[in-house]
Amino acid sequence: MEERYQSTSRDPVPPCYLFEGEMLIKCLFTDLGLTGVPEAEKLMSATRELRTANDIPDVLLFLTHPRTVALGIRDGQAVPPKDLLVSANRLKEEGIALTRSVRGGGITYHWPGQVVCYPILALRPGERDLPRYMRKLEEVGIHTLRRFGLEAARRRDSAAHLGLWVDGCKIVSMGVRVSNWITSFGFAINLNGDHSASAYVKPCGLEGVRLATIEETLGWAPSRDQVIQAIKESFFSVFGRKLERMPGCFFRMRSSQQGSADEN
Repeated sequence: MEERYQSTSRDPVPPCYLFEGEMLIKCLFTDLGLTGVPEAEKLMSATRELRTANDIPDVLLFLTHPRTVALGIRDGQAVPPKDLLVSANRLKEEGIALTRSVRGGGITYHWPGQVVCYPILALRPGERDLPRYMRKLEEVGIHTLRRFGLEAARRRDSAAHLGLWVDGCKIVSMGVRVSNWITSFGFAINLNGDHSASAYVKPCGLEGVRLATIEETLGWAPSRDQVIQAIKESFFSVFGRKLERMPGCFFRMRSSQQGSADEN
């Protein structure tokens, strides 16, 4: 079975493979582990710039966030944020970070029991439809959860209901940013853990939203690695990206190069 790599600097055609007569785009992936939201945003911004310049292929970043209330663009600069139901001091006392994000959507709560996936993709001309992109992200989540015996559903009550739901509870949250048809941010699958502090926010301004985790719904939880593997396989089938592990030195090398450039 022949596999041939093609490289091109012409935008918008990304690095791709010819495989059994179909075009598959190369996509690197890596697991960053526990990463704060501000640090993740800096990393996404740098990765997006490299992708825009066609210096790297598409990238999937897997990570998890510490306990954090993250405000989205929809929240604006209001002080205090209108959809935060407790004081900033209360969050600080409980060790919960509060941060403003450039992510689309509204306020959300992150905790280490989520599996977060941030795709940095150069959308091809035929993919440049934001609602369609969001539906495909939802499809990745649906396929992923189905592998563990869960049937999740979309809701279209309003734009704020974007994501996936099981028995009226939200199990996958989504929020993206797209600039010059380069994507960033993505989705978070609720795997396990204590998410009681989610009651401190009105996610995306919605009243009475209850969260569910895979563990709560099934009575058991797959490992984080198993969920990541299921996401990768689902991402391949939905987006046609050929996934390859990112070299371990990739970000260290890029950081070193950036530091040298700054000195010059």
